[in-house]
Amino acid sequence: MTIYIFKINTLSDSINFYEKIEKSLEEEIVLDFSFSTFIRNNYLPIIGLSLEYQRKYNKKIKITPPLDYKVQKSMHNIGFLSAFSKEMKQKNISDTMIRYTNIKLEEENKLNTFYNYFSDQLTKRVKNLSPELSNKIIQKIFELFSNVFRHSSSEFGLFCSGQFYPNSNKFYFTIVDGGVTIKTNVNNYLETKFNKSRFQKFEPISGVKAIQWSLERGNSTTGEGGLGLYLLQELILKSKGELEIISNDGYYQIKDGKENLLDFNKVFNGTIISIGFNTDDSSYYSLRSEYD
Repeated sequence: MTIYIFKINTLSDSINFYEKIEKSLEEEIVLDFSFSTFIRNNYLPIIGLSLEYQRKYNKKIKITPPLDYKVQKSMHNIGFLSAFSKEMKQKNISDTMIRYTNIKLEEENKLNTFYNYFSDQLTKRVKNLSPELSNKIIQKIFELFSNVFRHSSSEFGLFCSGQFYPNSNKFYFTIVDGGVTIKTNVNNYLETKFNKSRFQKFEPISGVKAIQWSLERGNSTTGEGGLGLYLLQELILKSKGELEIISNDGYYQIKDGKENLLDFNKVFNGTIISIGFNTDDSSYYSLRSEYD
């Protein structure tokens, strides 16, 4: 089966290709990027997760690289092409990129190493935060990585990549897992809590309400902190950054300074968290406590 990929510019684009790969019944899957005109590197982990599922069933994966030099170089440099082709050796990682990385559950030491690398890339690029706020944001992102890694029980672990776009002053990264969804985790937790204090039947909440619950400060299904995104939410809203979370049938989005709660018209068996920072130096953000 050959899947032609001409462009991946949105989360929707990447999920559509994810589904095509997932539905393939053939023994060989060819991803043909020959005529790709633009690939958002931070969405490649979603494609990578679907390919790992296919590898599980011993299917042969073949990637035809882009003919466009800039697109090919970008996909080479981020390490995606070499992850699925022995013939394509990874080149030097550009300092504008978060390399394509898959961390298995048994590789917790690799998580810390990758996080240090990620933090270094973030602090190099995002210059419009005070040192104190920057440290807080980095701490929250580490919580995010840790929670996705440890609590999803994903068979294939965690996937991440990202890129800085200097022309648009944007820094994007995406984290993906194929494990237990936010909807399942939150409903299991709420049902257990509900049954301890009431005798009525528990009514599960929707995917998007489960995401919303998990984002509220102090809410946690583990007693070890929630997704760690409430501070990021506030920054993203004020700086007109971007946030997209898809898990099961829930879709939460911040775009253009507005929150959108949507019922996803599909079911994604895992969780996708995609974040975009506005790095324009004309705005500067700090914690309120710095001025108290």
